[in-house]
Amino acid sequence: MSPSDYPVDGRADYPETSSRGWAALTIFWLKFFALIPHFVVLALLGIAQWVVALVAQFVVAFKGEYPPGMYEFVVGVLRWQTRVTMFLLSLNDRYPPFTLHRVGDYPGDVVTQRPARSSRGYAAATIVVQIVAFVALVWVVAWLLRHASTIASWSASESERYDYWSNAPTWSGGGLLLRQLAAIPHYIVLFFVGIAAFVLWVVVQWVILFVGRFPRGMWDLVAGYVRWSTRVTAYAFGLVDRYPPFAFDPSLTTGTGAPSTACLLYTSDAADDLLCVDLGGRSIIKKKKQLTRHHTPRPPISRLNRASLRRS
Repeated sequence: MSPSDYPVDGRADYPETSSRGWAALTIFWLKFFALIPHFVVLALLGIAQWVVALVAQFVVAFKGEYPPGMYEFVVGVLRWQTRVTMFLLSLNDRYPPFTLHRVGDYPGDVVTQRPARSSRGYAAATIVVQIVAFVALVWVVAWLLRHASTIASWSASESERYDYWSNAPTWSGGGLLLRQLAAIPHYIVLFFVGIAAFVLWVVVQWVILFVGRFPRGMWDLVAGYVRWSTRVTAYAFGLVDRYPPFAFDPSLTTGTGAPSTACLLYTSDAADDLLCVDLGGRSIIKKKKQLTRHHTPRPPISRLNRASLRRS
């Protein structure tokens, strides 16, 4: 599937130079400590994001539209999470802002197009699966509490005891259950791509430490991984009904990270020989004026009139 028109994209601006200081802090894992305030806030916002996304599915099931306020909140939390991820992976060196909104000069963002209509059927199915999963979870917890003594007696000795908690399955992605199940192929691919991105991230810190820049080829792969995972997360939260593409390429942004916006600009005749200009990453298509000129034909000049004109 081509990502050229997918309505969710991650914008990342390639830095010509990278900070050796941040690279040194990353090597010693000190960058994580600098991001602890973000982790704390995002842990709380992540819970609110999931609740709002679920409530929005009820609204979509009845009205067929994702409420704008809820949409902006879910996108805002996703934007915040993506900025922190980009900074952590050294895609840029600017400390991420504490805001859900866009920051014009920040070199990372999430660009979205809110759909005019959303699928009622998909929303209803998402709600049903979520309720069934919640009831099943409550039943399992109640069963475990009733049989806690029996489970504890299964281990005869300390050496044979099985560590249920450390071996319990965990789910690293965020979103609504039905959409997460549909996105399992993406999670499998992103798991292996994430391993490659992590290895590159470790190696590139030493490269930045010596040459002061993130090699473009490595940067493109890591940025593509973040862009891909951002699309999948947006789909999992119901921001878009279209299945995300298996692609690293940008959709709503250009290769440099700037939003791709086309508009019409009527220009003067002096610049009519140019068809397009680029202003800050924005594609400006120029349309020539259609001018109708009425020329009055000149009467022919006789030889006698020419001679009189020369004498005068």
